[in-house]
Amino acid sequence: MFHESSIRVRFRDTDMYGHVNNASYATFMEEARIQFIEEHFGDFSIPLILASAAYKFISQTKFPEHRDIISRMWVRKLGHSSADMVTHLLAQDGTRLCECVLTVVHFDYEAQKAARIPDDVRRVLERYLHAEEDVPYDK
Repeated sequence: MFHESSIRVRFRDTDMYGHVNNASYATFMEEARIQFIEEHFGDFSIPLILASAAYKFISQTKFPEHRDIISRMWVRKLGHSSADMVTHLLAQDGTRLCECVLTVVHFDYEAQKAARIPDDVRRVLERYLHAEEDVPYDK
């Protein structure tokens, strides 16, 4: 299973050439994570915080040609307190624009350290668990 959501590219996300600025991709990935969390948990009481992000830019994202893009997200690795979530940003025709591997950590704010992912959250994440070779790559 993959989580898909729609991301709206805005004029302000671009440079003077109409290309999406590299810094905007962090916002797009955040939007994809927020949509995932809202859909599965309803609110932000699940403290999955971002620990790292690695981006690979594949194709130019241009405005207005790519005004609406698709995020496809899955879990690549699920650990005791963390998960590696992969997100592909796709144009409407399926062209891959950007790939990102995000590591999220379940965080205990009271203890100020990583904590075991609760069973209910783990069950949701396990539904999206895929080995890299199982992932259908688009254009």
